[in-house]
Amino acid sequence: MLKKLLIHLLCSVFFSPALAGEKDLYEFLWLDPDKEVYVLQNKKHPLQKKVFLNLGYISNLSSNFQDTNGTAFSLGYYFTEEIGIEIAQQVYTNKDNNAYKSIQVVNGQIPFIRNPLSYTSIGLIYSPFYGKINTFNQIYYFNWSFGLSTGKYVMESNLDSVLNPSEPNRYIKEHYNPITLKTSFNFHINDRVQLKLEFQNTNITAGTPQKPNDEDLTSINDFLWSVGVSF
Repeated sequence: MLKKLLIHLLCSVFFSPALAGEKDLYEFLWLDPDKEVYVLQNKKHPLQKKVFLNLGYISNLSSNFQDTNGTAFSLGYYFTEEIGIEIAQQVYTNKDNNAYKSIQVVNGQIPFIRNPLSYTSIGLIYSPFYGKINTFNQIYYFNWSFGLSTGKYVMESNLDSVLNPSEPNRYIKEHYNPITLKTSFNFHINDRVQLKLEFQNTNITAGTPQKPNDEDLTSINDFLWSVGVSF
């Protein structure tokens, strides 16, 4: 019994996530196990009817032969404490990395590359969880959300050049309407300013050197750091 109580207290001190609803169920170890106690808990940073603006940095995790980074801008609005909408614009830059240069030197070949250029999207946000991290002198509040979006995704690839080695290497623009899944942690610095960490998985169907005439599912992963304001 003492061990369980100690674990419960340590978890409450250092990390105490909670559901985003106004009512939360708490387990009081000293009460009858059949009894339930509900505690009214007001959110420190409510989301409902708030507008959010975010500006951040993108690090692409999917390219083996390119250093791909970019900037991201998003505008969001929460209709309720849990449901919102977001419009986003992402712009990428691409540069040959050391792996690309090594293949050219060792094999004398150009690898297949598909680079993201820009992504304009609109989607829904679902934010079911909020919580706090307790330190000895400060409390940090955060929201944990999930998103689903689509839009116009512009990429470029050298598929034609890879399929025809006699031709010089060149990139051709490609346009897709992807499905993007995302999850993010939004840390509240104060009532107006937030720090957002987001993982984004964008899925397209496109041809590859192995199946140039077919459309295989391809996933592109990004990690975003951004600073936002709300009003």
